[in-house]
Amino acid sequence: MGQYLLGLDNGNTVSKAAIFDLNGKELQVASRKVDTHYPQPGWTERSMESLWQETAEAIREVIAKAGIKPGEIVGIGSSGHGNGLYLLDKAGRPVWNGIQSLDTRAADIVDGWNVAAVREQAFPRTLQSFWPAQPNALLAWFKQHEPAVYERIGAALLCKDYINYCLTGEIRTDYTDMSATSLLDVPNRSYSADLMALYGIPEMVEALPRLAYSFEVIGKVTPAAAAVTGLAVGVPVVGGLFDVDASAIGAGVTRPGQACIIVGSWSINEVVTAKPIVSPDIFMTTIFADPEYWLTIEASATSATNLEWFVNQFCAEERIEASNRGISVYEVCNEVVAQVPLDSANLIFHPFLYGSNVQSTARAGFYGVGGWHTRAHLLRALYEGIVFSHLNHIEKLRQAGANFDIARLTGGGARSEVWAQMFADTLEVLIEVPDGIETGARGAAISAGIGAGIYANFTEAVEQAVSVVRVHKPDRKRTPLYLARYEEYKRLLGAMREPWDRLAHLKAA
Repeated sequence: MGQYLLGLDNGNTVSKAAIFDLNGKELQVASRKVDTHYPQPGWTERSMESLWQETAEAIREVIAKAGIKPGEIVGIGSSGHGNGLYLLDKAGRPVWNGIQSLDTRAADIVDGWNVAAVREQAFPRTLQSFWPAQPNALLAWFKQHEPAVYERIGAALLCKDYINYCLTGEIRTDYTDMSATSLLDVPNRSYSADLMALYGIPEMVEALPRLAYSFEVIGKVTPAAAAVTGLAVGVPVVGGLFDVDASAIGAGVTRPGQACIIVGSWSINEVVTAKPIVSPDIFMTTIFADPEYWLTIEASATSATNLEWFVNQFCAEERIEASNRGISVYEVCNEVVAQVPLDSANLIFHPFLYGSNVQSTARAGFYGVGGWHTRAHLLRALYEGIVFSHLNHIEKLRQAGANFDIARLTGGGARSEVWAQMFADTLEVLIEVPDGIETGARGAAISAGIGAGIYANFTEAVEQAVSVVRVHKPDRKRTPLYLARYEEYKRLLGAMREPWDRLAHLKAA
């Protein structure tokens, strides 16, 4: 019999299951889309029952596609989108829809905390900024707006914790995921009643799940879970990871000074450090999957989801061409962008369709559009705007001391050679693209491999299981024009602050 690892990756739109051999080779992947509901403006929710059902179906499918026996899977690891909130009642049943990391319903609560200097009081323990989709803000929102639901809360979980609960029946979380929620005293690696009281939700201390390391076995597949997934009863399940950690591990980033840039639903820019970087100007410092190290992160919802929106709204011709050629519409978009000369249009795009790293009222926009510009020019500006958003984050990391000279690029955007080259030219660093597509699932699988005793640690695991397939060197001739446009990108950020605020509160007379 062979031995295989199962990695699960639950993002904001898709649940993925991937089978890997012990050398990190991706044998098969299965995915299921989990519909997002928008009950009110700014709300992003999904059915928790559907999330589990779709994940279970993906697991069953990937086992069949891989042609392996369920008993050959020796470990299961799960990663999931960070933050949001997945609530169980005191009987272990979902009490509300799962709330995703793009949700903004608690923006007023965060704004109030900022006025009251709550962040300043919490920061020495959390080492991070507040934002509306964090569970501290969402729990406070429930207490204020849905008190009957709040009273029923028995467990406050994160996305991957809920999947692990469905697999094992155990209510657990891990340090990487929880250290990004503002619910954990990060330097001391423990929950804090004082923090919960500061947020006005002291009752929720009892609802926080027990902590585990990412590679620690927290339970085994139950008969009920086996029946719906096709897994063997008793397969060990590890604590799992925050998806940014999973992507870093799956890309081979394990040591201080290495960077991982994720071009996906979020703009994720992270550097592994030997000591925690404590700076109020940084989005967050969290506990890394390897507990000896720390992860310094700058992030916002300003990345490739902007391209998905543009394609869905405006690229009907590209979708038809892609269908006729039997390729992805994004491959067609890459070809279109590659054909637009760098100096043909000085257009700027702010990728703030789903949030920003500037202010809560910021919105997306194209600037400098003329009647002679085509959809291709807009597409190129969109690609560049997303790179500029990443660079804006990376500048903060560098200023805080999180330095690097090589970065691994992952996420859907890493598949685009033209986009990867833009990153190399604009960031002025060597960009490496790791093998495989599902780096998040592979990072989760690697954690499961450590828990199952296959690997001794993360460093040994990635040496065996990860390799680089493309390298993009900076083109110094192109860098000055990118950086000139980036300066205009930043000037426009300043110029738009007041108009964004006015538009957010504009009402008919």
